[in-house]
Amino acid sequence: MIARRLIIACVLAVGLAACSQSHANDPTALATSVAQALYNNDYSGVTTNFDDALKGQATRTQVAMISDKMHALGDFQGLTLTKSDDDTRRYWFDAKFSKGAMTVELKLHANGQIAAYRIVPAS
Repeated sequence: MIARRLIIACVLAVGLAACSQSHANDPTALATSVAQALYNNDYSGVTTNFDDALKGQATRTQVAMISDKMHALGDFQGLTLTKSDDDTRRYWFDAKFSKGAMTVELKLHANGQIAAYRIVPAS
């Protein structure tokens, strides 16, 4: 019985590790995760995949202000990749809301951590 539980725990751990690893290599999933966390005013969710330098720049007040601006645009409907540069690991997305849009810019390190994340009103 204990051995069976240990095996199940190991399988779950491997599955979770695989999910987090694939998430780290998917710019769209990372950008969407941060955008959803911003919309939800979830500071911890926003900074989870930030590198240390970027974590040091993000404040709870900034997250709350961005969340308010996003909510003013209505329901968050997701991101669409509009441009990418795989050599520099930079990606641009259109963030759609029920009443408007924003542009998201993302830069990743080779290890999958977010080096830069910028969200601006669409022009």
